[in-house]
Amino acid sequence: MAIHLYQTDLPDGLTLGPVVAIDTETMGLDARRDRLCVVQLSDGNGDAHLVQIAKGQTRAPNLEAMLADPAVLKL
Repeated sequence: MAIHLYQTDLPDGLTLGPVVAIDTETMGLDARRDRLCVVQLSDGNGDAHLVQIAKGQTRAPNLEAMLADPAVLKL
């Protein structure tokens, strides 16, 4: 088991496989006010991939591509 920590986006070329579990953390419970700060992903092999989202950040192209990929089942 390993924890992989990334700043602002998933690294180029990272493939987590056809099934990915996703969890998010925000700075509070009000989606209009409280920003996303961490996205946690796991492909079930015991490793955790954490993406820290910076204050003011609006894009994470590699994370967006994985989330939009219809071949990846998101849990």
